[in-house]
Amino acid sequence: MANKRQLKKYMKEMASSLAGETVFILNFYDNIDEEKANSVIDRILVHMTEKISDVSVNFDKTCSEFYNNDRHQYRKDKRTYYKNCYKKLYEDFNSGVKDILKDMNALLIKEQLEENKKVANE
Repeated sequence: MANKRQLKKYMKEMASSLAGETVFILNFYDNIDEEKANSVIDRILVHMTEKISDVSVNFDKTCSEFYNNDRHQYRKDKRTYYKNCYKKLYEDFNSGVKDILKDMNALLIKEQLEENKKVANE
């Protein structure tokens, strides 16, 4: 992601898509456990809220104190720090989304999953 705003926007869009799909599953298919579906939606919202709050990180070093006014090294380290932070945040968010998708698939019975796969492959 290029900046914080785009990263937050991506996370919100992903969470809203997942929640919408869960509501669709709940309303479209029969024999879906409503409590499990609601817990999946709760997990989506909690995951999104936690990860969006993790977006705001700060580089805790100053150029004058830690780098003896070497601005080049300071900027290089700061850029590397933010790049690593956002890369880890992006990976953590996506791994959480994968776990949520597994829970969403667990809401459906096997026959429904097979039918969905067949329709998707046509």
